[in-house]
Amino acid sequence: MAHHPTPDDLSAGVLVIVKDGDRTKWACFRCPGGCGEKLQLSLNPSRRPRWLTSLDWLLRPTVTPSINQLNDCRCHFWIKNGMVEWCADSGKKNTI
Repeated sequence: MAHHPTPDDLSAGVLVIVKDGDRTKWACFRCPGGCGEKLQLSLNPSRRPRWLTSLDWLLRPTVTPSINQLNDCRCHFWIKNGMVEWCADSGKKNTI
């Protein structure tokens, strides 16, 4: 896809890669934690933070590193081979 999808363009469980030519720019998907927020992860190697994506032979995505939502949802998870793996601290507020 060559443009950012709107929240209405994103179906639950679908990860969309935004490209500019051969250059991957963003990974976009709905938060799997129930809030449904549109998440946009930078894939640009010159930006921080940034994530990496890969596909297995069944075209299931893996995203690294983990995604840690800091909004009220408080989701912390990995996407591995198309599956969400929850981190132990998911749903917990950070205390200082």
